[in-house]
Amino acid sequence: MSQQQNIHRDKNKIIITRMDHPACVSDFIRCIKDGINRGYTEFIIETKNIYSEDSNSLLVYPNACVPIAGIIDYYRENGFKFCFNFSEDEYLTQCDFTAPVAFLSGSNNINPFDKVFYYDNSCQVAEYTKRCIDSISQRIECESGVLDSLTWCINEVMDNVLTHSECNKGYVMGQLHDRSKHIAICIVDTGIGIYNSLKNTKHHPKKGIDAISLSLQEGVGDGQGQGNGLFGLYKIVKENRGRLSITSGNSSFMLYGDDTKKFERLPYIDNKRPGTVVDFQIDLGHEVSLSSVFLSIGGYDGFDIRLDDYMVQEDSDLLVYDIYENCSGTATRDAGRCLRKDIINIFTRRKQAIVLDFSGVATVSSSFIDELVAKLIIHYGLLRFNQIFAIRGMNETVSHLCERSVYMRISEEWGLLKQ
Repeated sequence: MSQQQNIHRDKNKIIITRMDHPACVSDFIRCIKDGINRGYTEFIIETKNIYSEDSNSLLVYPNACVPIAGIIDYYRENGFKFCFNFSEDEYLTQCDFTAPVAFLSGSNNINPFDKVFYYDNSCQVAEYTKRCIDSISQRIECESGVLDSLTWCINEVMDNVLTHSECNKGYVMGQLHDRSKHIAICIVDTGIGIYNSLKNTKHHPKKGIDAISLSLQEGVGDGQGQGNGLFGLYKIVKENRGRLSITSGNSSFMLYGDDTKKFERLPYIDNKRPGTVVDFQIDLGHEVSLSSVFLSIGGYDGFDIRLDDYMVQEDSDLLVYDIYENCSGTATRDAGRCLRKDIINIFTRRKQAIVLDFSGVATVSSSFIDELVAKLIIHYGLLRFNQIFAIRGMNETVSHLCERSVYMRISEEWGLLKQ
């Protein structure tokens, strides 16, 4: 039996004990290649004690889950068979690790997180990016520049797969951690890799780690694009003091804060299709100065399909936020909280006056309107709220509940009821 720390093999059985670090991917590749060399064409995948002993937290992160799912898909397409001994309620089953699913563009009901998706066209890239940003916007209040930076990163890295990898699809998975206010995104392909993409350019990198280092420089590419994708990603993650890991072929580059590490002689699939893994983590509570990040590459236009095409309806200086169109219901405190966070994030991003349009809302609960409007007033203060927001389209019932909730909330927060 070939023993590994995170993943090991017993004959044709590959046993996963954790999947929370890029090193797990190397362990898996060693196991499957060693098994193939010993004549196995069918593999059984199972987990064992995949929870942390001290916190009972799941040891599955995108930085290992997506690459291994992509590798399994690659070998499956080349005639190898896999059987998974997972229970139906196990996370690896629920996240579609066993069989990545196509991200379906055009559906507003898809949760973009905790799923392994594959994609093969630019429409899916745009839709996945939009769904991630919209979902975060309704769950976490983000610092200035963060959501626009994240929009750029997801779109650019996913598009890199379609443009440069010479592979017919890419894989993506995100995890959103509400408590720590950070997001992890991993994007994978089983294509030609960064070295093969750059080896015939004027830079002629001698080995894989040189190719990765070159890809992080401004304007370096294979001629199929501007060559600023990984450069911009690196700049954003560094500005945010987040984490970045880029692995391609036998080499890997890691950034954590100001510290960088490089690794070589890593196992990989094969010379023609070594693949590329880009994993990044962004701190949603740490401001990013987009003007500084994009100064050298011509700036950032801030384009967002939802804000630019859908929400601006009357005036280029006025955002109209349709409560009915954006809500998941108007009866619960959670629904009101999601809209409030979304509205705060939109103002943080655009610094434009916002009309809160209740025209399509027939009724609300007191808790919903308290969480949405009353707490929005507390957040900004009454004077600032009136400078930023206008409310229109409330029927008499909703207006009455709103006025009552605002009075009660202000009285509670500012102590008026105690007098």
